Amino acid sequence: MASSAPSIPQPQAPLSPRKIQYALTGLFLGAAALWFGSRFLLSTNFLPHWYCYVGNQRLLWTNVIADLVIGLSYVVISATLVWLVRRAGRDLPYSQFFWAFGLFIISCGATHFMEVLTVWKPVYWLSAAVKIVTAVASAGTAVVLLVAADDIVKFVHTARQAALWRGNEQFRALVNAAPVAVVGSDLEEKINVWNPAAERLFGWTAQEVLGKTVAITPPERKDEGGVLLQKALSGEVTAGFETERLKRSGERFPASISSAPVFMESGEINSTVRFIEDISERKRIEQQQKSLESQVRQAQKMEVLGQLAGGVAHDFNNMLMVLGGSTELLDRSLQRDSPSRLYLDQIQRTIDKATAVTRQLLAFSRKQVLDLRPMDLHEALTESEFMLPRLLGAGVELSFQHDARKSWIVSNPSQIEQLVANLAINASDAMLGGGRLTISTRNASCVPPDSVGAAIPGDWVVLEVSDTGCGMDDATCARIFEPFFTTKPAGKGTGLGLATVYGLVNQGNGHIRLETQLGVGTRFEIYFSCVEAPLPEPAVSSCAKTLDLEPATVEGVTVLVADDETPLRQAVVEILRATGYTVFEAQTAADAVNIAEQGVAKLDILLTDILMPGLRGPELARIVSQHHPGVRVVYMSGYAEDLPEKQLTSNSAFLQKPFRFATLLEQLKLVQRKA
Repeated sequence: MASSAPSIPQPQAPLSPRKIQYALTGLFLGAAALWFGSRFLLSTNFLPHWYCYVGNQRLLWTNVIADLVIGLSYVVISATLVWLVRRAGRDLPYSQFFWAFGLFIISCGATHFMEVLTVWKPVYWLSAAVKIVTAVASAGTAVVLLVAADDIVKFVHTARQAALWRGNEQFRALVNAAPVAVVGSDLEEKINVWNPAAERLFGWTAQEVLGKTVAITPPERKDEGGVLLQKALSGEVTAGFETERLKRSGERFPASISSAPVFMESGEINSTVRFIEDISERKRIEQQQKSLESQVRQAQKMEVLGQLAGGVAHDFNNMLMVLGGSTELLDRSLQRDSPSRLYLDQIQRTIDKATAVTRQLLAFSRKQVLDLRPMDLHEALTESEFMLPRLLGAGVELSFQHDARKSWIVSNPSQIEQLVANLAINASDAMLGGGRLTISTRNASCVPPDSVGAAIPGDWVVLEVSDTGCGMDDATCARIFEPFFTTKPAGKGTGLGLATVYGLVNQGNGHIRLETQLGVGTRFEIYFSCVEAPLPEPAVSSCAKTLDLEPATVEGVTVLVADDETPLRQAVVEILRATGYTVFEAQTAADAVNIAEQGVAKLDILLTDILMPGLRGPELARIVSQHHPGVRVVYMSGYAEDLPEKQLTSNSAFLQKPFRFATLLEQLKLVQRKA
């Protein structure tokens, strides 16, 4: 590291001993001439000065007071010099000069005291003696000062240079120990400071760059150097200026630069110093934080949309149940050849389509009831190999790659088929001119952090669906899983395909990851947790199967229907009574509890909604079973929030709304057979 040293004024040439001798000789000759000429001065009309004071007392006291003040001041100055010399001791340079100067000052003070004394008492001999001492002290001080003048100047220069050297060494140590790169340059951008941190950061050693210009600024950012230099020349300090810089290898890195001007003793700016910090790690953390914040916002948005979609689907399911039940009741009342059956069939088909939409909404909101069990992902994909070619266009080249060694997951085969179908149809729509669709599996040891915020280790099965379509931009990717969001023309899609995929994956405790590029294609990666393949179930004898399939009678069977949706409850009650069941109905859970406790002696089946005001369905079932231990429970709901379907007992079953009454009657018979 090198630094520009401030200029130091050079000392003047010292007085030679010969000149000093000449000066002392001249002083002696002048004193001798004054001594020998004293007789001539006294022979004139010269009078002592006190005769002049007789007629002017004000002048007298002015001189007396002035001489007293001057004398006392000299005494104080002399005493201070003595105290200073004794206090400093040997550390005080040129102490003999201070002693001589103190003697000179005290003698001058004594002279002024004698001036006061001779006003009233003419002791001129004593005054002359004091003045002789003062003259000798003055001459001695002059001699000492003349002799030591050169040494004093040298001492001042030496002390100044030592202070400057100590300051430079402190600055050099501070710069070398700095953890960030310190780069100094003159006004021509030539390097004069280059510390070890700069060597590590940029790759050049100090010997390679000192006195030279180094290309550490990218070409497109050359103007930044001029801006920083102009700020420094104006005396401005720049702090935390974020930009990019180049290493010796050509690698770019984000940098934070703080710069300041360097002033000379004259006050002029002769160079600048810059502190350059590599902020790559900070930028990475900031980017990761932004990604996490974006994921949190996206998750919160999807959660809100899921709650909304689930609530809408729940209410819509109840309305569909009323429509479907009323349609079935009306169908029973019509003649077989009635022309009105055509309209009933149209109504039923519309109800079935609406039912499919609500199930997609429930899948997105993760409130669809799933029968999750261990399954082989490869077997489900094998079933899709026969179905997908009929769904895709002729120009789509479909291929499967089963590379995963462990392929058992916890899911539902029908849901996997729906998931793959939705992704495949979406990929086909992105390849209007044809393309290649690849569905593959592989194993992974963790979920990438960019999909969940942090890597999740474990054994994972990855289902990849990739296409060579048009890809998606960032705006589309931000909304791709929202329900009813679609980029297709009006009437070409519901916008629920990928929303359903998102819900199915999350409800199965999986993770989904998206990679896409405009004009290149899109790839979805779905991560499922691996499980061990279950042992094969033992074969069931045909006799056991025959016993299970024996028809159940409805005569004498008592059913308690509990549902807060009055039209739906009334339709269910009417169907059951028409079938032959003995039916009690309750609008609230409290009414159902009263009926179970007091209204019926024997209760065979409890048909209850899960979500009701007051008690929930499972809680109601526990209370009813305390009064009727053998009761069978059939839960019905289109909303699977907090449904313990995995904890259903052997005497209970579940029906997802909307369902047909034929399905209800069949489920009641199955429950009866379990008895």
